[in-house]
Amino acid sequence: MMQDAGQESGSSRIKKPTDWFSVSLVAVVVLSVVVSLITYMSVFDAGLSSKADSWSAFGSYIGGLFGPLISFLTLLAILKTIALQKELLDTQRHEFDEMQRLQTKTLDSQLAQIGRANAESDRRVVEETRLNVLKTLENYSSALQAEYEIKRRGFETLLKSGMDGKAGPTRDQIDGMHTKLSDYETCLAALTMLYSELCFNDFTDVGSIKDYYQSEMSGIWAKWPPATKDGDGPKVD
Repeated sequence: MMQDAGQESGSSRIKKPTDWFSVSLVAVVVLSVVVSLITYMSVFDAGLSSKADSWSAFGSYIGGLFGPLISFLTLLAILKTIALQKELLDTQRHEFDEMQRLQTKTLDSQLAQIGRANAESDRRVVEETRLNVLKTLENYSSALQAEYEIKRRGFETLLKSGMDGKAGPTRDQIDGMHTKLSDYETCLAALTMLYSELCFNDFTDVGSIKDYYQSEMSGIWAKWPPATKDGDGPKVD
């Protein structure tokens, strides 16, 4: 019983709506035939005749009465067909517009996804370049710091030897070495500041990182004293 009920429910779901227009046309034709026959028989008191003239007159009566009616009903059917075709075209146009809108939305979504992927890829390249530049700057700063420590220890050794009564550096030599150490400290401080700026600045592409790095290093190199440039100053590639 449950299976039968399911089948009945399924059949009711797929049942098409009643075409009342066609039903109305058939009803009009049937009603017209019935009314015409009743009227003809009541007016002429006619039954089934065996005369050809009677049948000819009856045929003329039916043809004259139903000819215009059939033509009119045919016209209505044609108009109904045109309306149905127009409705079908409107439905198809609406479905086409919806499909086109969905395709456009899908395409926009795909383009946006591709754009995000490209932006993420570009950002990854920028970050890799930033890390490489920072690594280069860190290595250079470490080398310069080591060089500074060597010179500082040498300077302290000379001062200590002078304090121990040995032949020490002159006043001018002390001032020169002190100035050179100060230059190293200034350069190291500038490199530390550049390192921080490279870490926290927002760069849009690889070229902006390289341009900024080269510009800042050129500025640091330009401030390096000429007396120190010959052997100890920073060099920009």
